[in-house]
Amino acid sequence: MKRLALFLLLACFTALAGAQNSLRIYRDAANGFATYVRGAPSYIDARVLAANVNETITVATGANAVIFSATCAAFYAIIGPTAAVPAADVTNGTASELNPAAWFVGTATQIGIIAPGACIVTLSWYSVAP
Repeated sequence: MKRLALFLLLACFTALAGAQNSLRIYRDAANGFATYVRGAPSYIDARVLAANVNETITVATGANAVIFSATCAAFYAIIGPTAAVPAADVTNGTASELNPAAWFVGTATQIGIIAPGACIVTLSWYSVAP
């Protein structure tokens, strides 16, 4: 699922060539087809999460997209300051997302992340054309 989401993110956004934190899709030198290999990010955050403790992350300056990676089997994220591990049904649209692969965050300024167990989550920040 994470690979599909990452593929869709990479396939849907045009790169901003030369911009700091830009997400570029490189072309195959032989025939010009997209490789779907992304350039290394110039800004990465790493958060060491304690079990069931929310961490609020500030969106990197100039970034509007993020790619997540984690050492744990489950973490939750939400646009806004406070993510939560569901303890019961959430049916009003406010639940945190389980294991997001990548997000377009637009003009959001904060992301909340939490995990039911201790783990490390990295956030690779990019600037993409909306």
